[in-house]
Amino acid sequence: MKKQDIFNTALSLIVSQGLHATPMAQIAKEANVAAGTIYHYFKSKEEMIHELYVNIHEELNEVMDLSDIDMDNYEAEFDALCLRIFKYLIQNPIKYYFLQQYENSPVGFSKDELNKNTEFPIPVKFFQLGKENKLLKPLPLSLISNLVFNNIATSVGLHLSEKIEMDKEIIQAVIDGSWNMIKA
Repeated sequence: MKKQDIFNTALSLIVSQGLHATPMAQIAKEANVAAGTIYHYFKSKEEMIHELYVNIHEELNEVMDLSDIDMDNYEAEFDALCLRIFKYLIQNPIKYYFLQQYENSPVGFSKDELNKNTEFPIPVKFFQLGKENKLLKPLPLSLISNLVFNNIATSVGLHLSEKIEMDKEIIQAVIDGSWNMIKA
């Protein structure tokens, strides 16, 4: 319970103040725990932030649900996957903003260390199957995953900042555009 309180407090403070402007002492104070309690769970601020990222990533992977991919309807599976990502990010704006900060800030983890623990933004398994079945362009899997996810993330960011109103037609247009970028 305390660990989850620390995560929730850190998430809120990091999104409002930034990764580097959020001291551990403030997180401890606002989570109503002693500073030593945080260091019981995490060796450093960077470890805590990385673990928070991994937890959000795992939650998003559960939402993506790639357990049963129908290869005969791969494009429909792609649409459904993208729609689930859209819904998750729109319904969890604080997690969206955290992911954006984390992805765009050097917080002390090398890309190799990050990649050994996470398969993000979209698990490459989905795109690997598409490539194996010649449904996708012969691009690196990480590029395909990032092209699709970044289209969605940019659109969600515009929506959350109230620069565009996200409706079903716009969401489908973004999904269609993403598909057209990667399809063979």
